[in-house]
Amino acid sequence: LEAIVPPDAARMKVLAERLKFSTAEADRLRHWALATAVEPKTTESELAKRLYRGDRQGFADRLRLSLAAARVRAVEDNAALLEAGGFSRLLAFAAKWEKPLFPLKGADLTALGATPGPKLGEILRNLEAEWVEAGFTSDRGALLERAAEALRP
Repeated sequence: LEAIVPPDAARMKVLAERLKFSTAEADRLRHWALATAVEPKTTESELAKRLYRGDRQGFADRLRLSLAAARVRAVEDNAALLEAGGFSRLLAFAAKWEKPLFPLKGADLTALGATPGPKLGEILRNLEAEWVEAGFTSDRGALLERAAEALRP
């Protein structure tokens, strides 16, 4: 179905209801529709960031469809053969990738003196965004230092 309909989450919701899909089937269609297209030259580190923020199955479905389309074009187009290789590489990476666990929780910030509330949530979201952009490399200690800086008046 994903191969013949455009990726539109609202349309997928209506279609899933009309076809009486299970919740899991409807969710899969919705995640596929919400996953942004991936270029074949995308790096593994960039894909990891997108997988962290999105749904692995949705991206895998997108990559499978892109790989199939590139293979069809590769019969007459050498550039498409390179694209197929890129999609195949990314699909293999997505299949092996495991979502890392963000090392901080709200309790860590309250231990530093933060008051529970919207500001704490905002600081935590900002730290997580920085951690993701850094390729999940910041350790707990470095993140706690950044949290302490963010909590200073």
